[in-house]
Amino acid sequence: MWTKFWAGLALAERTLMVCLMLALPCLYGLNVILYNLAPGLARHFDGIEELSRFLLVWLVCVSLGYTMDKGRHVSMNLLQRFIGPALLLWIQRVLDLVGALFCAYVAVLGWRFLQRIIDTGQVSNMLDVSMGWLYAALPLGMALLTLRYLRYVLFPAQRPVADDHPD
Repeated sequence: MWTKFWAGLALAERTLMVCLMLALPCLYGLNVILYNLAPGLARHFDGIEELSRFLLVWLVCVSLGYTMDKGRHVSMNLLQRFIGPALLLWIQRVLDLVGALFCAYVAVLGWRFLQRIIDTGQVSNMLDVSMGWLYAALPLGMALLTLRYLRYVLFPAQRPVADDHPD
């Protein structure tokens, strides 16, 4: 059951990331073409730049958990060469627990901030959409990252091994 859940979550994240990564250059390309070939028409599409920023924020936040799941986060592994495997396992478990607590805390703060943004009715000037769409990326990304950390706390054998692991 858990294997299907993690595979489904990774597929959903990967699909969303691919869509966002494809949308960004397409939008920027359209923006450049319009500004160069049809400057009069381009001013009607001023929101493309802001939409691209929204998509970039979403891409970064959604990719947090996925990159961690693939072992692609930045790590400082110099000390790993001098620490025994048993001590390293305990240090990783403590770091995973601290990471889960921190990310859960940031997710809750992000959710509260999102609620405040929605309650105040802030709207994007260029796109005329709720700024909640932008700020929703943070609690979602942190919740996804919290899930990954909890996975490694509960199932340490499922932790990915980085390519440059000292073993």
